[in-house]
Amino acid sequence: MSIKTAIVAVCGLASLCVVAQGSIFEKAASNIEAYRKADATVRFQRRDGTKPAGVTVRVKQLTHDFHFGNLIRPRHYNNETYLRRFKELFNFAELLEFNWGQYEPDEGKPLFAERMSFIRDWCIPNGVTNFYGHMLVWTSQYGRYPKTALPLWLFNYDKARQYQLLKMRIQREVTDYKDISIVWDVVNEAVHCRVWGDWDKDSYVQNRHAEPLERTASYVKDALTWAHQADPNAQLLINDYRVIVKGTFRDRFKRLLEYLLKEGVGLSAVGIQAHEPNKGKYWYSPQELWETYDLFGTELGLPIYITEFFYVSDTTRQIQGSYRSGYWNEQLQADAVEEFYRISFGHPRVNCIIYFGLSDDDVVQPKCGLLDEGFAPKPAWHRLRHLICQEWTTRQSGVTSEDGAFHFKGFYGRYKIQLDCKPKERTFTIHLAKGRANHWTLTVD
Repeated sequence: MSIKTAIVAVCGLASLCVVAQGSIFEKAASNIEAYRKADATVRFQRRDGTKPAGVTVRVKQLTHDFHFGNLIRPRHYNNETYLRRFKELFNFAELLEFNWGQYEPDEGKPLFAERMSFIRDWCIPNGVTNFYGHMLVWTSQYGRYPKTALPLWLFNYDKARQYQLLKMRIQREVTDYKDISIVWDVVNEAVHCRVWGDWDKDSYVQNRHAEPLERTASYVKDALTWAHQADPNAQLLINDYRVIVKGTFRDRFKRLLEYLLKEGVGLSAVGIQAHEPNKGKYWYSPQELWETYDLFGTELGLPIYITEFFYVSDTTRQIQGSYRSGYWNEQLQADAVEEFYRISFGHPRVNCIIYFGLSDDDVVQPKCGLLDEGFAPKPAWHRLRHLICQEWTTRQSGVTSEDGAFHFKGFYGRYKIQLDCKPKERTFTIHLAKGRANHWTLTVD
């Protein structure tokens, strides 16, 4: 039974709804073929100009251009099991604890060497070359020294000096990591948290009393401007939650994005946290996801980064939302995760999906990981592995034509091309990339 058929059978949806749900899954599947893959041609020739015809060719995809991500915290840097599991499935690292208080707990002593050492010594050698920096500005506060979101020493200064220091902090980090392919979460949760400098208010005051949007927009605009000045080529986004379901927060977030785009402050993408409402217990309908991607991606013209996504597997937790009912379990978590990835990967404006929690021993919500506390795979891990490593990974073989060519269609990424040209096999590497011709002439010695 297909996932679409299973959803309809379990839910007992009305016929109109069934057609709508099914059309989204069909559209997503069609889009994957249209937007995530391209035709490619490798043409072989010998140095004397002759073409090796009828020779076996094997094509194997090595990497994905699409960002399939998960989080890595500093406490994971020496956890071999965690890193091994991460590498099995993911190619994009959300580098946590870039929030100011954790990155610079002591004034003038940012943890740059620690972060850069991990990037250069483990990430890049293991094929993880793209990153998400979470986050440069966040006005929430929590924890005790040294794990505070805002550095405690910041409050030794008056507000004017604090704002100067914020500018220096943003530009220092963007400059320091200029040679690393990193997408910066410049401002986190601006439509939920207090405005910068309103320290006498609750961290999440805007959950209950929304500040005038111009107050929020002012410091967000400044932060993006400073980051863009530090590196005009930097990829910059702002990130928020409760924006997939219709409501006040989605409306405010859209208005904020529209203002920033109009101001031309270097905003290059939008970050969407997909674990709210109800902290991974709300099962999004296909319509909710597709409409959101159309709204922020197609209408606003922004690439979408799903920055924090998870569903729970806790059997004591009830499924929220109108799409599904009952109680969560590991099998339903797997169904929901597969559905989310199929729809998201099938929308052309989505550039990245970050699952926010690798294992249940280290998650923000109980039992929302893809692995259990002992790092054993849960059903959701197996589903995701099948999608990323099998269904969405290209492997083909065949023989060269009379003119020495081999044609194939593959997902964007890097490939190993093997030509079984006697007396020994020849191996080449190519990068099948979006927007390129994707035709290669390879010389056989």
